[in-house]
Amino acid sequence: MGKTAYTINGSANNGSARGEQKVRQTDEKMAPQHTEDGKERQEVSTFRRILPQILASTAKNFLLLDLGMAVAFPTIVIPALRGIKNRAPDEFLHFTPQQASWFGSIAYICQPVGSVLSGIILEPLGRKRSMILVNIPHIIGWFMLHFAGSLEEMYTAAILLGLGVGFMEAPIVTYVGEICQPSIRGILTSCAGVAVMLGFFMVYLLGTVTTWRTTAAICASIPIATMIAICFVPETPMWLLSKNRADDALKSLQWLRGWVSPKAVEQEFQEMKRYSLHSAKCAICEKSGATTCQHPPLTEWTKLKELTRKRNLRPFVLVMLFFVFGQLSGLTGMRPYLVQIFQAYGVPLDANWATVSTGLLGLIANIVCMVSIKFVGKRRLAITSMTVTALSCISLSIYAFNTFPPGWTSFDNHPGTSHVTSLGYIPMVLFFMLAFFTSVGVLPVPWILLSEVFPFRNRSLACGITAALHYVMSFVTTKTYFNLESAFSLPGVILFYGVMGLIGLGFVYFFLPETEKRTLEDIELYFSDNKRKLTDIYIPRRNRDEEMVAVVSKLAEKQGMEKQGIDNAVFTEGDK
Repeated sequence: MGKTAYTINGSANNGSARGEQKVRQTDEKMAPQHTEDGKERQEVSTFRRILPQILASTAKNFLLLDLGMAVAFPTIVIPALRGIKNRAPDEFLHFTPQQASWFGSIAYICQPVGSVLSGIILEPLGRKRSMILVNIPHIIGWFMLHFAGSLEEMYTAAILLGLGVGFMEAPIVTYVGEICQPSIRGILTSCAGVAVMLGFFMVYLLGTVTTWRTTAAICASIPIATMIAICFVPETPMWLLSKNRADDALKSLQWLRGWVSPKAVEQEFQEMKRYSLHSAKCAICEKSGATTCQHPPLTEWTKLKELTRKRNLRPFVLVMLFFVFGQLSGLTGMRPYLVQIFQAYGVPLDANWATVSTGLLGLIANIVCMVSIKFVGKRRLAITSMTVTALSCISLSIYAFNTFPPGWTSFDNHPGTSHVTSLGYIPMVLFFMLAFFTSVGVLPVPWILLSEVFPFRNRSLACGITAALHYVMSFVTTKTYFNLESAFSLPGVILFYGVMGLIGLGFVYFFLPETEKRTLEDIELYFSDNKRKLTDIYIPRRNRDEEMVAVVSKLAEKQGMEKQGIDNAVFTEGDK
């Protein structure tokens, strides 16, 4: 119930306006309403309406917990196998710097393959089945790491984890975007970042108190628990409607809105069906205004061509550039080598525990993001976090240029500790600021946008391709870190990240619209308006307009005037 994300028509008549107004009054006042047959029904409470959406999102977040563990795992393996920290006495494997750079990045180059495959098979399999099947390669990968007897086995396990991480992106992103009401979609989507950072923190902590092999065995329990949890949540109503399974879609919506009766979700379900029919129409019928489409279903090649339309290209470029600047903000490239970087900076805290602290700060930052995003908005979070991360990197580089010997890198074992000063707490605080603000907005916001900005018709494929390209960028950032630090020294590469962060700040300020408290339709119509300038970052709120129309219509009715409807040319024109 409540404000729905699936209304399509830009006009309203008296009946629909009064109907929507009645629904709002029901949600807000929780008062009994009389249905058409004269029977009185009591709406469920707000808590009960939101609870099943929280439960479904939590089951999905187990996947993201596993994702965070997989991405963070090289951080504890590399120092152990290079003999820097926590090397077990009976450990027989060893990494060279080049081998360490490959192990820290090889998963990223495999993730695009999984992302593209997930975008292709997500539609026939559905979101729920996809989220169950993705756990299989992760279970195999974790056990392979635990029993690894050679570097080749470790690389193979990293590839499996990378494929699994890439495969899970599209179903995760589309699932939460399609089950949530607009009023809580931002909060529940931002929970994804909390789950990922919890995975980071758990791996960092386990890697400090036990060996990396034992950590891998513990991590294997997460995908097993995930498969069980997801079995108890429903498929998304939108996917079920796209497969002509209206009865199942209605049952799913009843479950997601508080285990209510069909009558309680009738309004939202009818509008959802209308949105599904609208999304299923091909571009030709959409432009001509045809009510039904007689053309054959879209092939995969046709769907790829559809991605070249402006309504898909604009959000793709927006999210992709945000991903690029997020990757170049510093922490992503440095993450596999945090232990040795902390040692190089001479921070007063043990390098392992300093790394654990960054994971904990990232977890806290994502909780802050989740709590504040509804009130602050994604745009302000992104601007603030991008500003602080850029300044943190620049400050770290200035400190290093004035403290380190020339050509200092974290990969070399320089004799002596002359570079360590009593001011080591300064870079430690700056690193903690970098970790916190990276997780407040730089990393989570583009993933939240990914679940909102693409039209339903191409959402799965577009999310898969965008996630794939993001992981290509992650591979490049991580793999080239060793080369960049060797060429420019440690302070030089961090200065480069700081400058890229400033450029990213300018991009976010001028081109990122605010999508918080906007329905999926509001966002889709915004990106479909070909007349809109790139710097026009305001997304109109159609629901607010409908509320005003309802009030005006009621006054006109009282005065005996004939209702004239509303002029919604902006939306109808932009939707062509």
